[in-house]
Amino acid sequence: MNKINTFVLISFCFLAISCTKESNAPAKDLQSDFYPLKINSVLVYDVDSTAYSNFTNTSTNYKFEIKDSITNTFDDLAGGLNYRIERYKRLNVNSPWVFQQVFTRSKTVRSGEEFINNQRFIRIIFPPLAGSFWNGNSKNTIGEQDYSIENDIAASTINTLTFDSTIVVKEIDEQNLIREDLVYATYAKKVGLVQKEVTAVDKNISSGKITNGFKFTLKIKSIK
Repeated sequence: MNKINTFVLISFCFLAISCTKESNAPAKDLQSDFYPLKINSVLVYDVDSTAYSNFTNTSTNYKFEIKDSITNTFDDLAGGLNYRIERYKRLNVNSPWVFQQVFTRSKTVRSGEEFINNQRFIRIIFPPLAGSFWNGNSKNTIGEQDYSIENDIAASTINTLTFDSTIVVKEIDEQNLIREDLVYATYAKKVGLVQKEVTAVDKNISSGKITNGFKFTLKIKSIK
C-alpha cells in the first residue's frame, strides 16, 4: 500500500472514531427547564404594589394575589406549540378568584417566549449563562430592549419557598435624575417565574422624591 493510501486510511479511521464519539456523547443540557410549560400547572403569587400620584400628591399601597393556570395547548400558523395561560386575581384568601386575561407562552430550542397584550417577548434564552444578553423585543413592535442574565445559577429563598437553582433576568434598567424604569425577573429550575420586580416612576429632579408612577413586586406563593 503506498503512502498516500495509507494516509487516507488512517485519516478515515480517525474520522470514524471521532464521529462515533460525537454520536455517542450525551445531548448538551441547555437548561430549558428554567421555563417549564406543562398543562394543569398552577402558580400563585403574592403581589405588593404601590401607586404614586402627582395629582393628589399621595401614594397608595395594594396587596393581592395572582394565579396563572396553564389550561391547554394549540399550534400556531408556523406549527409551534403554544400553551394557553389563564390569569386570575383575588384580594385575599377569603375572596373569589376573578378572571383577568389570557396569554400564551412557548419555547424554542434556544428561548422561552411570552405573547401578552398583543406583543411577543423573548423572556429567557437557553442556556441561561451569566452575562448573556439578547433583544427581548425582537419579535414585537415596542423597540429594541437588551435583556441579560445577571448571575450564575444560585439558590434563592422567595417568601417561604427555597429553590436550589435560580437565575435573574434584567429586562430593563434605565435611570436618570427624573425617571426610573426597572424590571427584573427571577426564574427557578422546574418552576419558571418565581419573582418579578417592576419600577416605573417619575422623580423630582431636586429632591429625588417619587412624584408619579408605580412599583410592584410579584413573589411566588404556591406551586401545583
